[in-house]
Amino acid sequence: MMNQANEWLNLVTLLGNVGFPIVIAGYLLFQFEKRIQSLEGIIKELHSELVEKEELERKIDQYVRMLDIERKTKQR
Repeated sequence: MMNQANEWLNLVTLLGNVGFPIVIAGYLLFQFEKRIQSLEGIIKELHSELVEKEELERKIDQYVRMLDIERKTKQR
């Protein structure tokens, strides 16, 4: 009977020692997941802003080339 009580006590002690780190690890993983999802959203926003910026730069370059061509034709 005493041997069985010691086994239960050892099991409870083991769960107490191992359970706490597992709970903390689970909590931290959950927090990191939320932050990763937030960063993912921010990265997607930055990507679309960069794409828009590149499109605007392309249009400006085209407009400048067109103005250069018009200026050269007027000079002739």
